[in-house]
Amino acid sequence: MRKSPRFPVNLEVAFENSDDAAVGIISNLGLKGAFIKTSYGDPAGPFLVLRFPLPNKRSFEALSRVAWQNGAGLGVEFLDLDPNHMGQLWSSLVPLWPSQPSDCPYCNQKLGPGTLKNCPHCHFPLDFQQEGYLERLPEYTQINLEMIGTCPAMLQVFHLIRKVAPADLPVLLTGASGTGKEMVAQAIHERSLRSQGPLVPVNCGAIPRELLESELFGHEKGSFTGAHRTVVGKVELANYGTLFLDEVGELPPELQVKLLRFLHDFTFERVGGRETRRVNLRVISATNADLQELISRGRFREDLYYRLNGITVALPDLKDRGDDLLIMATVFLRRYANKTGKKLSCFTKDALKAIQSYHWPGNIRELIHHIRRAVVVGESAWISTKDLGLEAPSRKTNNEVNNLGLKEAKAQFEAMLVAEALARTEGNVQLAAQALQTSRSVIYHLIHKHDLKGYALVSGDQ
Repeated sequence: MRKSPRFPVNLEVAFENSDDAAVGIISNLGLKGAFIKTSYGDPAGPFLVLRFPLPNKRSFEALSRVAWQNGAGLGVEFLDLDPNHMGQLWSSLVPLWPSQPSDCPYCNQKLGPGTLKNCPHCHFPLDFQQEGYLERLPEYTQINLEMIGTCPAMLQVFHLIRKVAPADLPVLLTGASGTGKEMVAQAIHERSLRSQGPLVPVNCGAIPRELLESELFGHEKGSFTGAHRTVVGKVELANYGTLFLDEVGELPPELQVKLLRFLHDFTFERVGGRETRRVNLRVISATNADLQELISRGRFREDLYYRLNGITVALPDLKDRGDDLLIMATVFLRRYANKTGKKLSCFTKDALKAIQSYHWPGNIRELIHHIRRAVVVGESAWISTKDLGLEAPSRKTNNEVNNLGLKEAKAQFEAMLVAEALARTEGNVQLAAQALQTSRSVIYHLIHKHDLKGYALVSGDQ
C-alpha cells in the first residue's frame, strides 16, 4: 500500500539514463513516484531524469530511481523534489480526482458508490482539497535535501532520526569525516520539541585547548589576559535548544571532567565567575573516532561516554551506500548546474563507472568537491571522467605503480596524497597543508607540479 496517493494520468514522458534516452507514458503519478508504460529495456544505471508536462501544461522535471520493472514498464521513485516542486505537482494533480472515484489511490481497492471522506479498506482520507492535506503527507516533510538515501543503512538512519527526535535524549553520531553528521544533528533538532530554540554547534577539534572552556561556558571580564569583556558561552546560547558537540573525541581530559559535571544537572559557572547558572538544553555529539578505543587508552572518560550516548546513530561511509552514490552525484550535479545556469544533463557511462570504482576517502564532502569542479570545468552537456578530476594519478592500480621506477612512483604517491587532502578539505590549501603537516607554499608548489589546479577551484584559503 502506498503512503501517498497516486492519481490516474496519461502523460507523455521523456527520460534519460546515462547517455541513453527513451520515451513512455505515465499512467499514474503522485508525490512519491510514478508508473511509466514503456518498452525501454534494462536501465544502464539506478536513476532516470524524467521530463514531462503536468496536466496543467506546466513543464516538470524530476530525478528518479528505478524501484521495479516488469514487462509493462517501470515503477520509479522521485528523489529530489523540494516542497516548492511538490506543491506544483500537487496543485496539478488534485483537480484530476473524480467526484465519485472507483478505486482508492492508496490501496487500489474498490471504493463503492457515493462520496467518501475515507477509504473503507485502508481508512486513509480522500478529501484532497482539504486545507493542509499536502503538509501532512510524509513525503512533504523531508529529512534534508542533501541527505539522500535509498540503501538499507541510510533508511535505518532516517528511521532513527524520526524516532529519537521527539525523545529528549542525548544522541551520539558516529561515522567517518564527511558522512553528514552535522546534517543529521540538524535534522534531529528540527524534528524535536526544541525546534523553536537554537541549534548551537561547537567544533571541539578546531578550537585551541586553552580557549575551549571559555568557548563552551563563557568568561567574565578580566578573568584572564585578553578578556576585555564578558562573553556568553555556547552553552548559554543553546538554552532551550540543542548543543551540538562536533568531534567530541578531541576534548582534552580536563574539559571532559567539567563537561561531565555540567551534564549531571546542567549547571555551570563562567570562567572567572562565581555565579552558578542553569540551562535547559539537549546535547547531540558527534565523532569520527572510536570512543571505545580512546577509553581503553585512557584518552576519553567512560562515564562521559555513557552520558553522551543516550542512543547512537551510525552513518555509513559513502563507498558502502551502493547505488546511492550515483544518485547523490546526479542530485548534486543538477543542483550546482542550476546555480550556475549551465545545461548539464548527466554523466557519461565512463564517468559513472569512475564514480562507482573510486573509494571516496573524503565521503560526501569529497563527492561534492568533484561535482562542483565538474560543473566549473565541464564544456559539454555530459560530464566526463576528466571533468570530475578522477583521472588523477591517485586512481592507478598497484600493478601500474609497481611497473614504475622509484622516482615516478614517489611522484605518483605524492600527487595522490595532495589530491585527496585537497578533496577532503574542499580545495582549502591551508587545511590541506595542516593535514599533511607541511606549509601552504609546499602545497602550492605540488599543485603546480602535478597539475592539480582543479582540486583547489572551489574554495580558497579562508
